[in-house]
Amino acid sequence: MPLENVLILMMVVFFAAFIRGYSGFGFAAFAVVGLNFFLSPQQSIPIVLGLDVICSAPLLKQAMRQADIPTLKRLTLGAVIGTPIGLALLLLVPGEILKILICITILIFSAFLILNIRIKNTDKTPAKYGFGLLAGTGTSAASIGGPIVVCYMLSSSLTATVQRATMIMFFIISESVSLGGLFMSNLIDLEVIKLIAILLIPSLIAVRVGQYFFNKKPPKSLKHFALPIISTVAILGISASIHLA
Repeated sequence: MPLENVLILMMVVFFAAFIRGYSGFGFAAFAVVGLNFFLSPQQSIPIVLGLDVICSAPLLKQAMRQADIPTLKRLTLGAVIGTPIGLALLLLVPGEILKILICITILIFSAFLILNIRIKNTDKTPAKYGFGLLAGTGTSAASIGGPIVVCYMLSSSLTATVQRATMIMFFIISESVSLGGLFMSNLIDLEVIKLIAILLIPSLIAVRVGQYFFNKKPPKSLKHFALPIISTVAILGISASIHLA
């Protein structure tokens, strides 16, 4: 890969990791669209998930104290069930089609959140399992579990701090499960590991910076910070995919 492309990828993951450190979500949704300009989804998705899991480690200690554990357990169980479904989609759907589907899905869920469309009965157990299943499918298929879980969280009665902490822990667990499935599907090769190593340092720095600013000035609402950025990137990704097609 040309050096200039690597530098662009480093900037993409830096900004995505800052969003993650500050809001608790957004890394995968932002980074996968950016990486898809240069890589296939079968490459970008394991890279993004690998970086997200590693970069989330510094956030784990604080998140464990603040998360809503009963909600976390139900979402996680649903995600474990959905992971094999997502892996099948990743292996079967052609790359260019998958890129467009990733962007459209992110845009739809972002629109729901920006328009403050809230889902009823999110505190019920079936809703937690259902959203977990959708997020697990979306994470392993297209690295888009984040907007699905955020849609659930912002419709819940949890505070912004508890939402952020629960999402951090959920993503660490669900993305680790997805990475295991990707490894067993032979989608994690030497090239993917090399790119993870190259992009790791800027990601770790940025997530720390984001967490610092969160602790200094937490947002009143998570959606007002990250969703406009993610939506814009998704629109650009759709435009690029259609143009290249």
